[in-house]
Amino acid sequence: MKFLQSFFLGIFGALGALFLEIFFLVFLSLLFPNTQDITAEIDSIGPFFFLAILSEEFLKYILIYKSIAKSNIVLNSLLFGFGFSILEISFIYWDYKNGYSMDPIGILGILIVHISTAMLMGYFVGKNRSNFIFSLFFGFIPAILIHTTYNIFKATDNLRQKEFAIVIIMLLIFMDIFLLIRSRNSHEIKAI
Repeated sequence: MKFLQSFFLGIFGALGALFLEIFFLVFLSLLFPNTQDITAEIDSIGPFFFLAILSEEFLKYILIYKSIAKSNIVLNSLLFGFGFSILEISFIYWDYKNGYSMDPIGILGILIVHISTAMLMGYFVGKNRSNFIFSLFFGFIPAILIHTTYNIFKATDNLRQKEFAIVIIMLLIFMDIFLLIRSRNSHEIKAI
């Protein structure tokens, strides 16, 4: 798959995740007819919080597993994650009256988390494409844990919130560099 296609597939995946999240909101509105309850649910670490992460990572995993080419899979997954994160950043930080509201750590965090989880899934899908359970266990489940950990740190109010976010972002960047180098040197994955 060409790199540009991977980028646009990431945007498509983010739109799919948005559709699933809207579906979950409609479902929650049936459970909680009071709009204040729904707003509280969206702003808290509750079922919607985890369903949103699960839907995003599930769609990423399925699209990477089914659509990203075997050759250059880690680099294609990086571009997929970049496309996914660009759309999410636009939805979260775009203010139609004032343009983008700037939260550099938040924007960088979304970018790195989605790129990292996509690369992790791509790496393990490429490492053993014929074994679905292998890539599910080593790619999909850790991606959910990474995304959840980052979102919990961002959602909770504490004195060291920015420091925690920066540490997680730095660790993910190191993981991404490792995956790129490892995929380049690996005989199972033809990368870069």
